[in-house]
Amino acid sequence: MCKLILFIFSLVLLSCSSDDKANINLEQNLYENNKLEDYELYENVNNFITTNQLDLALVELDKIEILFPTSYYANKSMLVRAYIQFIKKDYEKTRAIAENYIKYYPGSKDIVYANYLYAMTYYILIKKPEYSQKNAHEALNRFNFILNAYPNSKYEIDIITKIQIIDNNLAVNKLLTAKFYLRNMNVNGALIYLKDIFENHNSSLSIEETLFHLSSIYKKLEEIELAKNYAAILAYNFPDSVWYEKSYNLIENIETSKDKKNWFRKFNPIKLFINDQKEENFEIQKID
Repeated sequence: MCKLILFIFSLVLLSCSSDDKANINLEQNLYENNKLEDYELYENVNNFITTNQLDLALVELDKIEILFPTSYYANKSMLVRAYIQFIKKDYEKTRAIAENYIKYYPGSKDIVYANYLYAMTYYILIKKPEYSQKNAHEALNRFNFILNAYPNSKYEIDIITKIQIIDNNLAVNKLLTAKFYLRNMNVNGALIYLKDIFENHNSSLSIEETLFHLSSIYKKLEEIELAKNYAAILAYNFPDSVWYEKSYNLIENIETSKDKKNWFRKFNPIKLFINDQKEENFEIQKID
């Protein structure tokens, strides 16, 4: 059988370009030297990844894709290659491979992982809040897509944790922008960002300070009911917060009740659910 394969390669080689000949020579060499089945090559890949011999793992993936192009492991090797490129910090190559997988294998059981890898190529590049959050938005969009399109996946808990971290990052970015506007006496500009945080990031760690600034601004604008409403939300959710102390000091002289612990209840303030994910989490799950 091997002699027949080599004979066919020889005939094909005569009619090929130099590049084609190089590729065929590679395949011929693999046929001559490989003694392993596809699953054995895949085991080698995992062993090389475990020992951080990533280039050797890529060689084994080449063998699987060339020698066993229609096998189960050939399909899976595409995503393993993307994972290896991610570990090697070649995020553009990772993204390109994941994108191709999503395009050509939409019905694969590993399609969720392909989308997860794609999102991670943006997540890993998220900058500190004081800089552009373009990568944060890209990662958030893909993570949300996964949660909506593939509910209850094995990556759901990890994705939710990362979304919470992104949410905190975006909220800090908007709060910094609002404070910049306040320093420059642009109240309307500040309100746009503060309201955005309150409406879209009210579980973030920035919400306490945001509520204080909203209460403070509306008091200065003499919109007293709004000032007291935001202070009430702050009091109800964060009674021990330093930002509530500051807020109460602002509205104390305009609130008839002096009961610091209960005055806000008549405003029926909403309950906020704060996420405590403030640590960076760049871990990536490996495909099974």
